[in-house]
Amino acid sequence: MNRRYKLALATASIALAFGVIPAKPAQAATLSGPIYIDAAASLTDTLPLVEALYQKSNPNVTFINNFGASGTLANQILMGTNPNLPVDIFFSVSQAPLDSLQSANKLIEGTREDILNNTLAIITPINSTISISSVQDLLNVRQVAIGNPAFVPAGVFAQELFTNSGISQQIQPKLVLGINVRDVLNKVSTDTTDTIDAGVVYTTDALTALDKVKIAYTPPINAYSPIVYGSAVLQQTQNLDAAKDFNSFLRTSQALPVFQASGFSAIPEPMTTGGSIAAGIVGLMMKRKLKVKAKAKAKAAVN
Repeated sequence: MNRRYKLALATASIALAFGVIPAKPAQAATLSGPIYIDAAASLTDTLPLVEALYQKSNPNVTFINNFGASGTLANQILMGTNPNLPVDIFFSVSQAPLDSLQSANKLIEGTREDILNNTLAIITPINSTISISSVQDLLNVRQVAIGNPAFVPAGVFAQELFTNSGISQQIQPKLVLGINVRDVLNKVSTDTTDTIDAGVVYTTDALTALDKVKIAYTPPINAYSPIVYGSAVLQQTQNLDAAKDFNSFLRTSQALPVFQASGFSAIPEPMTTGGSIAAGIVGLMMKRKLKVKAKAKAKAAVN
């Protein structure tokens, strides 16, 4: 066994031990039964598409979804009043709802994952002639719909947008509060009122109703905190294996393009500590190899 082969074998062994080169997975057992999911209302259109994709490889798994405001769903799980019992997976927008469940020891350790990002959009009715070229222009309209900040994360992000844009106090009398982000979308697009001139929703929600609303303005993303979607398996699950498998599937190269096609953006997979160590070792070895080559070239040039 020559020296180069020994070096390569040692490098591969280190990388495998620290997770850079994945080991071949064992044959998975057949998964079946229903998976109950509580999910943010903004996932209403996209999550079923991801579930259908998963079912192609797991035809015996079914899904029962309950969509709503993430804060409301988290509170129902905490109080045991959720109509979608027993909940297996919670798929939330914003960190706070998941944090509350984690603090109450409702999540299975190691299953919480950050999966997606979203952005805010200011929308107006499709037939509106109002021009909005800044957040401050919302002060010129009659009413603005946002999610109720008490339990709708989209409303929290909207209020943060108003604060950072310097209009927090002035806009409060104009606000109409919705029970979730889809309710806000409906309030702006509805034909039953003509007093709500604009609303603040997630971009992905606006894209689902471009026949009823239009995106009048896209605020800069540094005007509010990052909008992060995360999921986790709950301690109360009665279908642990399937729930954990699907929860992991949400971050895969099969699932993420489905979310991205709906306007979400994927959060890059973080490198594990082990992976960082192994990558650092491999990188150091490559640098040494290049250094040796450079010395050899310089010596040859002198000779």
